[in-house]
Amino acid sequence: MPHDPDRYRREAAALERLTRRHGGERYRQLNAYGGPYLTVTPIEAVNLVISALHRDTGDVTGEDLDDALLLLGRAREELDSHELELVDRARLQHGRTWKQVGEAVAGDADRRTAQTRYSRLRDRTPGYAPPAPHQEAATT
Repeated sequence: MPHDPDRYRREAAALERLTRRHGGERYRQLNAYGGPYLTVTPIEAVNLVISALHRDTGDVTGEDLDDALLLLGRAREELDSHELELVDRARLQHGRTWKQVGEAVAGDADRRTAQTRYSRLRDRTPGYAPPAPHQEAATT
């Protein structure tokens, strides 16, 4: 994907628009006191638009759809990062096997499938740092 130096600004504007239009009372209250405008996350923004579409009240605009589509890439990046962290914590801190991870993620007990998926997620998630293995408290 080509580098788009303006993408961050466009995504920030999309998040603010969708939060203002669909964020509800919670965000109106949070932002009532000035300061930097607090927005939903990209995943939440996409979900807000989908929820509004399902309510079928006619309050979703073409710009809302454009904004949600723009934010899908960022939402996917967030989900990828969350999945990596959950898999790492399941394995490192709770002793889950790759077979168990595969069953949980995709209903597939094949450890290779789970390992391959994890590897691909790591490749497309630069900057991700796995959590440290869980250290049991030393007893004296």
